[in-house]
Amino acid sequence: MLSKKTPAREPHNEHEESGSTKERILQVAEEQFAQKGFEGTRTRDIAEQAGINISTLHFHWKSKEELYTAVYQQLLNRRAKLSEEVFALLTAAPASPESWQETIQAVVERMFTFFRAHEYAARLETHYLLATDVSHKVLDQSQAGSLLMSVAERLRLLMPEKLTRQLDVELTIMTINAFLREYFTNPVAFGRLLGERSAEGCEKRVKLHVRQMVARLYDLL
Repeated sequence: MLSKKTPAREPHNEHEESGSTKERILQVAEEQFAQKGFEGTRTRDIAEQAGINISTLHFHWKSKEELYTAVYQQLLNRRAKLSEEVFALLTAAPASPESWQETIQAVVERMFTFFRAHEYAARLETHYLLATDVSHKVLDQSQAGSLLMSVAERLRLLMPEKLTRQLDVELTIMTINAFLREYFTNPVAFGRLLGERSAEGCEKRVKLHVRQMVARLYDLL
């Protein structure tokens, strides 16, 4: 009688397992820091929700500060990618005003897609702004500032010259970002403040307002 062959076991890839564990920790940490802020988050809670022990978490990140930095660095990287995608739309736009309106609509849609894809981004940024000095010290704030300056400089190249002399581009960018951050932190509460009964009606008003703010950067209103 022929014996059945035992199926060969797939080789164990420690690097792949380690990478997936690290990614899972980052995902849970992002959610926890976004919900509770730096001071309200415990690494033990992150480990428990990620399904690992605390020693495994500290194998990848020695402290809560290191993990917080990694989470926020990931957000900055995503922001940088969003900026590149937005500039790709802007630089490819034809010169006609009608086409620019279509481009601005596409830019705004891309911004909304970003916040929907990264549901904790708005809350994470809000907690970062409200955090105590402890968490601020572990982050290289110059990276966020450099990203803002880079975006502003590239926008100036696309703006009418008369506006670059009149408009504070950095503050305009921050105003648009702050508006979107407040909306996506709690869309339901935002809608109540506006007196909107439906989420669709609220989003429609928000999108229109953001399009108007972006359009002002190009003197289209």
